Amino acid sequence: MSLWGRLFRRTVPSTQAGRSLIAPPGRRLLVDLSTLAQQDAGTGIQRVVRSIWNLLEATRLDGFSVVAVAATAKRGYCLASIDGVNIGLPAPDAPLVELGEGDIFLGLDLAAHRFWRHRRQIARWKRRGATIAVVVYDLLPLREPDWFPASTVRHFGRWIRVIMRWGDIAFCISRQVASDLTALLQEKGAQRSPPFRIALLPLCGDIRGSRPTSGIDDVGADVLARMEERPTLLLVGTVEPRKAHAVLVDAFDHLRTLLGDAAPDLVIAGRPGWRTEDVQRRMLEHPERGGAFHWISDASDELLTGLYNRAALVVVPSFGEGFGLPVVEALAHGRKVLARDIPVLRELSRPGLSYFGSDAPDALAASILESLGQADPLPGAADDDWAVSVATLLDGLGIDHGFSRDKGARRA
Repeated sequence: MSLWGRLFRRTVPSTQAGRSLIAPPGRRLLVDLSTLAQQDAGTGIQRVVRSIWNLLEATRLDGFSVVAVAATAKRGYCLASIDGVNIGLPAPDAPLVELGEGDIFLGLDLAAHRFWRHRRQIARWKRRGATIAVVVYDLLPLREPDWFPASTVRHFGRWIRVIMRWGDIAFCISRQVASDLTALLQEKGAQRSPPFRIALLPLCGDIRGSRPTSGIDDVGADVLARMEERPTLLLVGTVEPRKAHAVLVDAFDHLRTLLGDAAPDLVIAGRPGWRTEDVQRRMLEHPERGGAFHWISDASDELLTGLYNRAALVVVPSFGEGFGLPVVEALAHGRKVLARDIPVLRELSRPGLSYFGSDAPDALAASILESLGQADPLPGAADDDWAVSVATLLDGLGIDHGFSRDKGARRA
């Protein structure tokens, strides 16, 4: 073991508390927060990572210390910088983390490019007896490469090769993702002893558990005020090809033509993404923009919560998902949801959620009107406790904990 590796088991040069720390005895659970530390993009995955990390950080685990780590393009996994609730990248001169027998690395964040770049460090951990676990949010860049930039497809291909060679367990956020991963492993002929394990990791729709970002500007306040007076459709998601924003805009335009001012408004909350320049231009230049139509390209969690609370119907027209977080977030806020009829969203089926099958503007418009006429579900119709996710995660890692699998309640 390197000098830094030996020292790390004794004295940890702190970037997590502003002082030198004495490493607790026992095993370590290293949690990768690389992407969150570099930039919190405020997307669904970031809300998931924040929510799970918050509980892990606050939980005392017998025999384990929980440590946040991050990697950069040039430097491997080191202690992340923790300043209160803020997570930052390691100091430039931070020592690399070395793991050994009984330690666990958890790839909680989606940082495929970092995982590949520092594969030698991961391989070294594995040789020394550490367990390598990753959360798999989806394999869509490998299943549908035309939906993503070439660099994303390349990074995912490399990432999955590292997982196949050195990984021990993959936590998949839906049965669809687990099925996709199983099929990929079979296709690649990945056979290992002991075998690679695949487990399910349930997610929930409680935005409050993620240390939500705050702030509502004048435009956001005006949108919320209008939503108080007008029935409004809401779409939440980055503007990228698979999210099918144009499909909903087409249906919205059809409703405006059909019903005029009696048609519902439309609010889209999502950052500009890739390969959607025409759609973005159409939304920016939409004749109803600023009135019946709004595109909010940078919504805080506080604003997003306000949008959910006021939406008459949340529409999820996405062609592909790893889970469908807006579905469970909307249901947790007591909102009705109309989602595309695809297997991964069928997994979320429960009161308040209905499905559509046609992209034709008149057909989708009819589905929207039908859904608007249905009763609202009770708030919390989706699982709304991130402790269930953490309990499942720790069970899969073989770590004893104080959570019950019954809505995540702490055991006495």
